[in-house]
Amino acid sequence: MYARQLLAVTAVLGSVMIGQPATASARSFVPCNAAALRTAVVTANNAGGGTLDLAPACTYTLTAPDNGENGLAVITTPIRINGNLATITRSSATDFRFFQVGGSGQLTLNALKLRDGRATNGGAIFVGAGGRLTLLASTVTANTATSVGGGGIINAGTLEVNSSTVSNNTGGQGGGLNSQPGSTTTFKGSTVTGNHSVAGAVLPAGGGISVLGAVTLSSTRLASNDATGSGAIGGGVANASTLTVTGSLIHDNVVNGDNARGGGLHNGATMKVTDTWFSGNAVAGTAALGGAIFNAGGDSTLQRITVVANRATGSGASGGGIFRDGGTVTLTGGFVAGNQPNNCGSPSTVSGCP
Repeated sequence: MYARQLLAVTAVLGSVMIGQPATASARSFVPCNAAALRTAVVTANNAGGGTLDLAPACTYTLTAPDNGENGLAVITTPIRINGNLATITRSSATDFRFFQVGGSGQLTLNALKLRDGRATNGGAIFVGAGGRLTLLASTVTANTATSVGGGGIINAGTLEVNSSTVSNNTGGQGGGLNSQPGSTTTFKGSTVTGNHSVAGAVLPAGGGISVLGAVTLSSTRLASNDATGSGAIGGGVANASTLTVTGSLIHDNVVNGDNARGGGLHNGATMKVTDTWFSGNAVAGTAALGGAIFNAGGDSTLQRITVVANRATGSGASGGGIFRDGGTVTLTGGFVAGNQPNNCGSPSTVSGCP
């Protein structure tokens, strides 16, 4: 039992040299204050990269931006931050995010929480073209984008989200994430939950994720996200590029408003969904369509998916499960049943759907 406990501590506090020879020295932690954190990031950049170990369970509170809309120096080198369950948060009347990853930057965040960032786009993190961000066992929560989107993250480069959570963020297009054209994003074993897309400068699209680049969701839970406003689309995800979903759970996502479309997923381009479960997703409002999935155009390939207990409500609502308005939907080996007021429209809009 002691050995198991020691291994668990080592995994969380990965920066502490436990079990090393007596001659090995422990890495030092960044002192638990905002000034020390700012200095550490600048020092790592100037050194051409490095690893920062934050004080375990510390809350680093930033009260003013360092540059532009960024709370910390722009990441221009390979930097890894081992959070050790620390939090970086913002307390200020001035809007700013925490990180911007420049075109030459590579940022890895491990066991770190980012909370209460607020910026024009990318409330917590902005990944520029050519930049790379990796999240490991980290949380991006309660951040806000005030203009186009990416309440949690806006990505124009490469993003990998592993065993991490993007939750309760707010933005116009992509409450949790906005993936820009030319970008690549991969979620593995992660959770996207409770994010909001709201009316503002743009049409609400993608309560959880707005896809304008290429996005892959693998073994990921997409839950309780919402898009709200007339014409809103994609409570979970709004796809306008390339979306691939495998072995995931998509449930209780909602679009509210007249002409609501796609409670779980909204597709207007290329989408492939395999071995994934949809339940409890909904569209609500006059002429609401596609409680679980709405295909506006392009091609949707749906293989071995389960679509049950999703709904479309309101005058003229239809397709509680799947609704095809345009494009092609290929459904093979799946199970679609028990959706309200019907499974795929009446008459059915999807071949092979009852």
